[in-house]
Amino acid sequence: MFPESCVVRKLVLTRDGSFGSFAATDILKATIAIIYRQRLGQEETESLANRYLHTQEQKVRLGFEFPQRRDSFTIGRLAAKLALECHLDDVLPNDVAIGSGVFHQPIIMGASVRCCELGVSISHSDQICVAVIHHKGHPIGVDVENLAEADVVSVLSDVNARLRQQFFKLSLNEYEAASILWVGRESLGKVLTTGMTVPLKLYEPTSVSEVEAGFKLSYKT
Repeated sequence: MFPESCVVRKLVLTRDGSFGSFAATDILKATIAIIYRQRLGQEETESLANRYLHTQEQKVRLGFEFPQRRDSFTIGRLAAKLALECHLDDVLPNDVAIGSGVFHQPIIMGASVRCCELGVSISHSDQICVAVIHHKGHPIGVDVENLAEADVVSVLSDVNARLRQQFFKLSLNEYEAASILWVGRESLGKVLTTGMTVPLKLYEPTSVSEVEAGFKLSYKT
């Protein structure tokens, strides 16, 4: 639709172990949308908002006092709707509203039975916005972050020697290690819908390893 500004892709997940009460073909599917904010002009943003957003979302976005907050909300909802449109081709995005829970987590609200099975995770930075539509039986949390240099020391302050050694073996500097840890914490907090309301020690991984173009964090629980 606007290839220079956005990428939308269906994902096929893999999992070792149980699939709960659902078939693997149902829950091992997700769709990701990435919007490059600097490539999306204000006029195009407004046009897409009028096309994709529910009247309830329009009311919320127009109620923000500050333009930056309004833009972040709008881009986040647009990314979610683009992912939803690709994930469910028989659902009109503007018939579905994405509300907020008590922890400000996004919640899909739509009349479609298929929508009721889905969850969404949204994150954005100054450069990009990412949204992932997933089955609630296989929750996914997504986070993008531009970690401030000043936050590196505090993020790494409680990391044990074993984990530090693993980062060293992967040739990651302190900024890279802190960024991976923070994104992992945020993503896991979204999956558990606890955010940063629990001690950060609970989000500490037991191991980190390199997997293809990324890194895998493993946890005890």
